[in-house]
Order: sequence, then C-alpha cells, then structure tokens
Amino acid sequence: MTSESFNADLAILKAETAYRAHLEAAAAGRAGDGRHGRKVYRAMLRALEALPARCLAPGIEDGQSTVWVWSDLHLGHENIIRYTNRPFADASVMDDALYANWATAVGPTDALLFVGDVAMRKAVGEATWSRIRHGPGRMKQLVVGNHDLTGSGTLRVDGFDDICSLLCAPGEPSLLFTHMPLSDVPEGWVNVHGHTHAAPVTRSPHINVSVEHLCYRPLALPRIRALAKVLAQGRYPAGGTTLERIESLENQP
Repeated sequence: MTSESFNADLAILKAETAYRAHLEAAAAGRAGDGRHGRKVYRAMLRALEALPARCLAPGIEDGQSTVWVWSDLHLGHENIIRYTNRPFADASVMDDALYANWATAVGPTDALLFVGDVAMRKAVGEATWSRIRHGPGRMKQLVVGNHDLTGSGTLRVDGFDDICSLLCAPGEPSLLFTHMPLSDVPEGWVNVHGHTHAAPVTRSPHINVSVEHLCYRPLALPRIRALAKVLAQGRYPAGGTTLERIESLENQP
C-alpha cells in the first residue's frame, strides 16, 4: 500500500480487524499466550474498543523534525532487569539512563512514539507523567500496552498528547504499530511492535522496538522504514537485534 493509495479509514479498519483477531484468539485460549493470561488480552480488547485507532498525523514527517520510536521502558520495574538481562544495577539507575537517552536523542520539535508498557510499580504516578509531559519533543504519543491498563482495561497512564490503541503509517510498505505483535500481519504491511522484549528477531514482517532491541535508546522512524522495506521484500539483514539489523543494512556497500 503506497502513500499515494493510502486510505486512512480503510487502513484503520483493516488494522483493527487484524489486531482484534489476534487478541480474541489469545483471550479465548486456556492459558492466553502461555506468558500472559487471558485476563491481559481481555483488557487489551476493552482498550481496543475504548481508545481511538490513529494514522500518523499528516505532516509529522516533514523533514524538519524526526519521529522517534521505542517501547517497553518498564520504568520503575526492578524485576524486568532480571527477566530480560538489562544492564542496570537497579530500577533507579535504569530509569535515569532511559530518561538521559531520551534527552540526548529527541529535539524540541521532534515527536516521540511509545509502543506500550511505560511504567510499573513505584513509577506509576504523577512524577512519571510530569516527566513525560515536560520531556523533550513537541508531541508524545502512546500506543497502549497491557501494563498501561488496569485489569479492567482502563488507562493508568497520563502525560501524553495522545493515547491510541494502534497506529498506522502510510509508506512503502505501510507500517502498523501495535504493542503486541500480530500473529497474522496484513499483506503488504510491516508490524512494528513491542511486548516481546529481548526475544530473538524473526524472519517475518515484524520489527521489535522494545528497548532491549534498541540499546535502550529511541530509534528514528526513517531507520525503521528502511528495515521495513527490505523485510517486505522477504530479505532479512544479519543481526540479533533490531538495531543490529538496521546497522547491518546501513553498512552494506
């Protein structure tokens, strides 16, 4: 689907249908997806119904500013360090590093897209929402993740200019941002997702933007688009992480 032929309403309908099918299948399973129980997927389904689905705002990629992307910061979450082997002594050190990397990358006129799971434990609160609200970037947008919701599917995050259930971005190929990776990606699209943290890269039209894959820094959207283009062609650059794949692609003669 090229940017010239992109129909926003049809794209959103197609994206919502694909995401709903994925969530419903996991919610119906006896054990969810084996890692997260059915309750998590039911909450995500409620959020899909309650929150808008968006297309990337026209003009946001204007050449004068950059859109940055990352996911699964898990601010305040001590156990994530052990679960995914993050290189930090504790959650306070981790949070400081993530905020510092944000400040280094993102300029005042840039946009920053979070693809879910912003904060947990002691970081869920106004101190975090204030840092997001006043952090670098003219626009901060959240594609909601399971840890951004209560068990009933209501939001427990704040500080963003916009919160949506999913985000479409026209291009060649078009991108579909969802927190959880789709089991079936619509033909001609590439699914940009988080949720799976340090899981190995796949030979499929998926790009994992969990911070474990990005060296804990936001990633510029043009670099994601370059990787998406070759994935859509059935080519899979070398590398064990998303960032390594992109660097491998950029270093080709």
